[in-house]
Amino acid sequence: MRLEWMLTLLGIFPVFVTAAKCRAAPKSLQNVQVCCPLPLPNWGAYNIECGNSGIQPSCRLGCIFNVTSALQGKVLNTKQVRPMLERAFSNQDIIDAYDANFASCAALVHSKYQEMTQLSRQSDACDRHALFYSLCAHSKLMRRCPAHVWQANNKNCREARSYMKNCAWPALKMFMKST
Repeated sequence: MRLEWMLTLLGIFPVFVTAAKCRAAPKSLQNVQVCCPLPLPNWGAYNIECGNSGIQPSCRLGCIFNVTSALQGKVLNTKQVRPMLERAFSNQDIIDAYDANFASCAALVHSKYQEMTQLSRQSDACDRHALFYSLCAHSKLMRRCPAHVWQANNKNCREARSYMKNCAWPALKMFMKST
């Protein structure tokens, strides 16, 4: 108890506790489609504009985000994300979940971009901002999945959601490493 008090005074205890609870991420964190089985976006809806952008996800998503003005330079334009999603999805619950996720990823990807480039195994054939915003939004479905599809009875999914809630950045780093 005395050690906790001293560490708290020094401002170290909260960091120490956070680091301890975020040590090992559950493998189920990577199973977004198992825990939140939603259809993936139909990016083919942008074939007219981006059909020649190549097969690399970074190039394809970069084209889509630029065509829709969802990306302005390297910054996510959150006002243009919903219209982009409305063309790629037909279900309002999915659009709402992804829209909220993109909004919560905007500052994170912008501030952690350099670190994300070191984590991701995705090609850097094109700028990867759109790709990283998309991966971040997809990973956050563990927290913001529409209730009617969330696999609440799956223990691994509950563990993954808890980890994502309590250890957001370590969870995203693990997710990025697996993609």
